[in-house]
Amino acid sequence: MNRIAVKLALFFFAIIVVSTFISFLAVTFLSRQVADEVAGDQLEIAESIQALRNRTDLPLQEILEIVSSRNYQVQEVASISLDQVGEAERLMLEGDEIVSVGYGTLEGTTTIVRFGESFVMIRLDAQRNILQIWISRLWNTIALFVLISAALIIVLTNKLVHPILALTEATQRVARGDFEVQIDGERHDEIGRLTRNFNRMVQELKTIEYLRRDFISNVSHELKTPLASIRGYATLLRDDGLDPVDRQDYAAVIVQEATRLANMSSTMLMLSKLERQSGQESPSRFRLDEQIRMAIVILEPQWSAKRIELAIELEAVEVLGSEDLLQQVWMNILANAIKFSHEAGQIEVGLKRVGRDARVTITDRGIGIAADDLDRVFEKFFQVDRTRSGEGSGLGLSLVRRIVTLFDGSIDVESIPGAGTTFTVTIPEQTNE
Repeated sequence: MNRIAVKLALFFFAIIVVSTFISFLAVTFLSRQVADEVAGDQLEIAESIQALRNRTDLPLQEILEIVSSRNYQVQEVASISLDQVGEAERLMLEGDEIVSVGYGTLEGTTTIVRFGESFVMIRLDAQRNILQIWISRLWNTIALFVLISAALIIVLTNKLVHPILALTEATQRVARGDFEVQIDGERHDEIGRLTRNFNRMVQELKTIEYLRRDFISNVSHELKTPLASIRGYATLLRDDGLDPVDRQDYAAVIVQEATRLANMSSTMLMLSKLERQSGQESPSRFRLDEQIRMAIVILEPQWSAKRIELAIELEAVEVLGSEDLLQQVWMNILANAIKFSHEAGQIEVGLKRVGRDARVTITDRGIGIAADDLDRVFEKFFQVDRTRSGEGSGLGLSLVRRIVTLFDGSIDVESIPGAGTTFTVTIPEQTNE
């Protein structure tokens, strides 16, 4: 019974059953009440006839006029046939007892009393019967049925509508920016599922709002530092008496910080675009091993400057995807490996085919990453070494993870503080377009 349609059907069925049951009880009660009332009235008339007969010398016609009623026919009959009464009733009449027959029939009870050699028969007026009397008294009962049905409808409707009203109020609160609202979702029907989905949606919106604020805060912080440097050194450059060597150094710092801002802006724009992108644009087949070698060649000035030794072992593997996007992955991971490696350190780069996947491992012997930071390395603006915050934006690995996701691949990181870090990237040879 987890569908609201079933509950609605049962809801109306319950109203019908309850109303019908109450109606049946009322009809039965009223029918008996009317039948008893008719029989009682006729008995009183019959007893009055006997009393007047025994206490007065009035003729029968005068007695009939005295006891007559607009609701009953009181008439004299010469004889009673066996069709009208049974043998037992006939004997009762001969014993001067009052006899009632026809109790519970539509025409109502007929009461007979002996008066000398004739009989007096008392019955409902020809224009009335039990049904007519019952209908005339039914209006109060009908009103009661209507009230009971209305009460049931109101109670059960409120039970069904209450969660919808709660959802309406909750959506209004969310529209006003309140993401703390949660609704009880204990029901197991469509409304319950809707409520649980609403709660999940609010939690997602809360997370998005938190990330949005955190992103704005981080962007503001990351932009503030280089802008402050540019402003400070630009102010120093205005000094006419500045030493030419210092002037060149200050100008170099301004260029460096401006370049950093430009790179950060480009990375943020690319990351924002990729986060809205559901697939790769213009995929092509290319040699992954050659692409990685090209990235190593491009970064040769950096690793040569630190006298880093590279151990390269690359199998020939082809993949299908966006070549330009995947190039960003190797450039970022290799650049990080170089930056965090020690002087005269070593970096190992490997590529091999595993089943239908290409697996790339890049290992450095540098400072490593603390265990508490491993889960955060892919967060935007997070930097492992805060002392080098001026050397990067903290967006590189976020960009890497998004690109790998677009390739339907995966990226993992393992690290030992002080011993080095290994990034493992797995890319399907045939990715979804």
